[in-house]
Amino acid sequence: MPIIHVKNATVGVKLAEDVNTMLGGLLFPKGTVLYEREWEILEAFMIEQVHVEEAHEAGGEWSDDQPNEPQPVSAQTSREKQSFQQSFSKAVATLKNLMVGVEGGQNIPVMEVREVVAPLLRQVQDQPEILLSLNSMSRIDSYAYEHSIAVGLISYMIAKWLKMPEKEWMQIALAGTLLDVGKTRIDRRILQKPGKLTPDEFEEMKKHTVYGYQIIKASTGLNEGVALAALQHHEREDGSGYPLGLTGSKLHPYSKIVAVADVYHAMCSDRVYQKALSSYLVAEQLLQDSFGKLDPHIVHTFVNGITRFAVGTVVELSDGTIGKVVFTDRSQPTRPMVETGGRIINLAESRHLSIVKVIKC
Repeated sequence: MPIIHVKNATVGVKLAEDVNTMLGGLLFPKGTVLYEREWEILEAFMIEQVHVEEAHEAGGEWSDDQPNEPQPVSAQTSREKQSFQQSFSKAVATLKNLMVGVEGGQNIPVMEVREVVAPLLRQVQDQPEILLSLNSMSRIDSYAYEHSIAVGLISYMIAKWLKMPEKEWMQIALAGTLLDVGKTRIDRRILQKPGKLTPDEFEEMKKHTVYGYQIIKASTGLNEGVALAALQHHEREDGSGYPLGLTGSKLHPYSKIVAVADVYHAMCSDRVYQKALSSYLVAEQLLQDSFGKLDPHIVHTFVNGITRFAVGTVVELSDGTIGKVVFTDRSQPTRPMVETGGRIINLAESRHLSIVKVIKC
């Protein structure tokens, strides 16, 4: 019964015995054929070697990408998360004060807005997994400003993951942060209405996109893409959006990025008329439902980006089980493997279960 070290992975061999995790849970049963994905899982679970059947040997080419390995949540990580929450709350309060002047007809204080988001951008670059728990920092009474900050942070990371020129990242972050600046021109009775808007009220609300474009164009330090993001972030790839009903080929790249960030954070957040969904459920829904609405390449890049760093995240499943993400499959990033009490739940196979809450990143 040959033994193969995980670092000498051979595609196509078959396990001669069960492989268990360090806690005793079954990872792969005897007879499992090991392809690239299975070898990645073995390495992620720190399995050093396996017994395989006497069988044909098959070579394979391996990706340079390394699987995510579980990392304990350290005291330092907890402190960094707390520091981010404090910085986030401070940024929200500052942005709210800055927008008072804009509401009164002043131009956007662009440098001050940059100073609000810059520290948060540095923290998110170091801890991208924070994006999975932004909804836990939202409160209904300050949602509008929290949403603006969050969309700016998400848009920034999408631009980075798309490998856009680095000089554009800050402008894209500002595009996200200022996407709803036009709402400073909308009647507060409409903005704060707890129930469904009337058709006339909704038509008035839609004008915030045009107002936002005008406000940004009148301000210095912001490029054309930022203005177009404010104008176009409710447009959709199939032309079903507003205000102009443009199709994907006519939309600015900033607009497409900000649209994904806007939809994601809105669905993850508690609002007056809608309860929040978990970040995993929203990501899965984006992948399933975005065709024709949002740019699919941007959606896939974003979902792969936020889930890539999720190993170690403590989550709650739809049956009430609490567990820790121990492996994320790149082909199904929203349905990872979750370890609970020594047992492994593979959400890619257990389709009746889903992640309903991120408890700790």
